[in-house]
Amino acid sequence: MSGWDYEIRRTGPIGALNIAFSIRQMFQFTVTQEHGSTAVSGAAYARLMSRLGQQGRLRVFRIFRRRLQADQQISPSRLDCRLLSERDVLLLCADSSLELVPHKVQAAYARGDQCAGAFHDGQLAGYCWFALSAAPQMDGAWLEFPPHVVYTYKSYVRPAFRGRGIAADLYRFADARYLERGRTHAVICVESHNRPSIAAAKRSGFADAGYAGYLGGARLRAWASRAAADYGSRFYVPE
Repeated sequence: MSGWDYEIRRTGPIGALNIAFSIRQMFQFTVTQEHGSTAVSGAAYARLMSRLGQQGRLRVFRIFRRRLQADQQISPSRLDCRLLSERDVLLLCADSSLELVPHKVQAAYARGDQCAGAFHDGQLAGYCWFALSAAPQMDGAWLEFPPHVVYTYKSYVRPAFRGRGIAADLYRFADARYLERGRTHAVICVESHNRPSIAAAKRSGFADAGYAGYLGGARLRAWASRAAADYGSRFYVPE
């Protein structure tokens, strides 16, 4: 196999995984699958990519971007969106369903990241995070992006509130704040098989900005489409 080829051989309770493929071919497969040019169903593709991520640390992402707007309006659903303090988010860590981990929350606030929460009649419906500097992904990889960008990441909406456009509202509500801080665009990075998050990004005005991915391990191997590379986003491992 060449440097761009990759092989996974794993066995486990859910059966053997024995896959050999070219990373370049997988990248192209992701693009053609999104545009309906393959015979593989969305569900089958999602299972494949989830398995490759968990067992092989191979991730393929879609990159989206949009221009920030000062006059964004939240949908009329009695939704109260606001930025949360570090203490607020640490208290939320007690609810395991929210997938918030105390030491990661503390590290995020130490970097200068901010968390926005959406409340419906006083109950937390969902949250998302914003970063103004490089932010961690999975498998030890970090995402770097241009200085005019605010990076939107790790969004979550409680199951009872899904389907109401809450994630899209969260993505937009802090635009004016980040415009004041010199940012002009927002970027979001979504795993290529996460259809609900892709749909939420599009509803909030994000447009395609290419694909990127990486193979985790002792030495990170990252790649990107021309559009994503030209925009200045890249995956890396801190020294």
